[in-house]
Amino acid sequence: MQESEDSYVRVAVLIMLWLALFASICATLIHWLGPVHRTMDLIIPPTASMMFGGLIVALMRRPWWLQAIVQVALVVAALALIAPAWFYTLHAVSTPGMRLIDVLPPVPSLFVMLLVMVMIFIPGRRAFVLALLCWLLIALPVLVYLALHPREMWMPRGIDLLMAYGPVSIMVVVLLPVQRGLAGTIRRMASERARMEVMLHRDPLTGIHNRRLGERVLRDLFNGAHAAGLIMLDMDGFKAINDTHGHPVGDRVLQAVAGRCKALLREDECISRWGGEEFLVIVPGIDAAGLHMVAERLQMAIARLPVAPVLRVTASFGATMIDGADNFDTVLQRVDRALYAAKEQGGNCVVLVTAGLAAAGVLAPG
Repeated sequence: MQESEDSYVRVAVLIMLWLALFASICATLIHWLGPVHRTMDLIIPPTASMMFGGLIVALMRRPWWLQAIVQVALVVAALALIAPAWFYTLHAVSTPGMRLIDVLPPVPSLFVMLLVMVMIFIPGRRAFVLALLCWLLIALPVLVYLALHPREMWMPRGIDLLMAYGPVSIMVVVLLPVQRGLAGTIRRMASERARMEVMLHRDPLTGIHNRRLGERVLRDLFNGAHAAGLIMLDMDGFKAINDTHGHPVGDRVLQAVAGRCKALLREDECISRWGGEEFLVIVPGIDAAGLHMVAERLQMAIARLPVAPVLRVTASFGATMIDGADNFDTVLQRVDRALYAAKEQGGNCVVLVTAGLAAAGVLAPG
């Protein structure tokens, strides 16, 4: 889940940078092709375009720089809006006959987008602090100017600036945390669902997979063309352990056996509690010789497992390869017969059978 979320954030940042680059290029073309050329308008958009283009290249080549790239992008965007806000406001104040609404570039919508990016990509209270700082440096000088020049304020462009830098900005800062909270709730619900699904497929006593998941994994094997093997093991004399030492000791034996087997298996090898004292091990990508070695390793590990006050813990093993003509029932019947053959030989041994039910190898009791 974490990897998926990180990938999503990288894609989102990349999209943000491409949009910022597109906006900067459009602003550059508009100012260059317009009838009036102002020095700041001819400098800031192309500079921002080069910066955003460089950040896109950096993110694609160095994705682990994500946080730094986000911060640099927000700083570039903020500076690109702060400079014209102050420059044109001071210029309108100091130049008789000049009106701010006539010279200020169309940046209110970009200011709102900057607030959105800050609230999305900056975590916690820092987002509110930075949003307030952006408002003070970008919106406040324009609003103060409009308050001191009511004639401009009540003109269409003045009302547009007043709304963008006032109520709209406040709505963005207030509503986005609500959206973030909803997103967090959805993530928590997804995490809880994943946790419940794990619990649904987990044996509560031993902590390994239960029979439900074991059956699902086994059925999935028949949809692939890869070789796989099956091992079924059953504890020897488990009823006597329960009768002699009590069920709590029997539970500890099952937990110790399950934990030891799980520790010896690879991540792609599935062990599940099949029932009572029976366990099923599914081993993908293996041949008959390798399957016998896996079963032998588990058998010897259990035989060396100390679980006081039980003097000795052993298990019988049946193993078989999954044949191309097999289905769910036939392979289980064959591995069950192999397990029965191991029990008939006195237990604490491994019997591997082929599809023809002929024993291919027996490990004598250790």
